Amino acid sequence: MEDQAIGPELTLATERAGARAVVSVKGELDAYSAPGLEEEVTALLADDVSELVFDLSETKFLDSSGLRAILTAQRRLADRDGKLALRAPSEPVRRLLDITGLTDHFVVEA
Repeated sequence: MEDQAIGPELTLATERAGARAVVSVKGELDAYSAPGLEEEVTALLADDVSELVFDLSETKFLDSSGLRAILTAQRRLADRDGKLALRAPSEPVRRLLDITGLTDHFVVEA
């Protein structure tokens, strides 16, 4: 697993096991850093990942741009009969999911 800095406030660490990938999102996922997550998803899909987990336990901030990046990843996976899950969303992430009514939209792993 290698850390990839996406600007000064976000680091992604991706761990692969066959067609499954876990992307740890550490820091702030916002308008500035969301394109970096989208690029990572594009690369993983190009490499035949069909099951993707975003570990959001260390995500300190999530705005609408970050949420859009997650929703886009989910749609892209669903278009390929793939799956997306969120692992251990931090309190700021849970709060935004609650506010937007998307809490039950995602599969959430403990």
